[in-house]
Amino acid sequence: KNPDDEIIDRQDEWQYQNGITGQWYHWRTVYKRRNNHTEWRANWLNAAPKSYLGVIVYLATFGDLKSLQTSLTQLSRMLSNNPRPVAIFHEDDLSNNDIQQSLAQILGNSTPLTFEHIKFSNISIQPGRLHRRWAPKYFHMCRFFTLMLPNHPLLTLFSYYWRLDTHSYVFGGQPIEDPFEIMQKRKTQYAFTMANRDNEVHTIGLWTFFHQFLQDHCLKPSKNFLKTQPGWIDSYSTAIFFTNLAIANVSLFRDHPLIRAWLHRVDRSGSIYRYRWGDAPVHTLILTQLIPRNQILRLRYFGYMHRNEYVCAKGIKDDLCKAQIKTVFPDPNLIFYNHPGGCNPSFGNPLCHYYPEITL
Repeated sequence: KNPDDEIIDRQDEWQYQNGITGQWYHWRTVYKRRNNHTEWRANWLNAAPKSYLGVIVYLATFGDLKSLQTSLTQLSRMLSNNPRPVAIFHEDDLSNNDIQQSLAQILGNSTPLTFEHIKFSNISIQPGRLHRRWAPKYFHMCRFFTLMLPNHPLLTLFSYYWRLDTHSYVFGGQPIEDPFEIMQKRKTQYAFTMANRDNEVHTIGLWTFFHQFLQDHCLKPSKNFLKTQPGWIDSYSTAIFFTNLAIANVSLFRDHPLIRAWLHRVDRSGSIYRYRWGDAPVHTLILTQLIPRNQILRLRYFGYMHRNEYVCAKGIKDDLCKAQIKTVFPDPNLIFYNHPGGCNPSFGNPLCHYYPEITL
């Protein structure tokens, strides 16, 4: 019997299109992978992948184009020693050939780039949404990264995926060591760079919901969970991996039976849409519970910025770090906020420095 009574081979309302054949498919978040599945064929610009160790993924819209261009520029600079394939998921507004070619040019001829056309469904929008100020697509994004992305057939080609937001910028003074190779050598399941705290209004009911899941599966809170997730008097600390930069083994959220059970229970509850539960707290809770401490890494050997929040590479002096940022954003009127140690808050975040770190 599959865990959590997950419906086998459930067909979802969401759809994705094959860029070569033009055929549309309904998303399937199946419990057991089929052994006879047809290998996904992608339309790669610039070049075909030389390695399928890892892929870098974005979910983007036309409105994100300017920030996406900057993010890709930095990616091209920092991974110039070992370019990795990039996949941009979109809802048709990045289908224009001129746009795709311009983004491919930013990455350069050595970096494979593909565009994956997907369709969300308004059926998923809950009429009782608590947070009305958020556009429906924001809730779709939360669901996409929580459950749906690892079940897209493109990812079956790769061992790891590196999620970046369109406002995610990797920076530093020189190209960096390939994080996929680091994870492969160390047999790591998950990696992140910054630790944050979620807003309590976006985690309503999540703490109780997770403990009910543990109870239903006869699980006690693990040591890692107890060290990083409870706050005062067994309240929820809301400490999260800042998942706008995160690298995961593709099989982690797709094939691990208990993780799958948790993600499907969250999805069926409708709380992603009703309460705006994000992928960050949903993933952080289950990863701290189930994954051994030595299989989660913190990548501190490069600088990282999300929107206007940044962390320097560990060991880099602040003045040098600011100079590196100016090469990305030269406008002197822009204001950025440094999180020392990559933690928000700088003191009191239980995830800060708990997991092994990779430094310069």
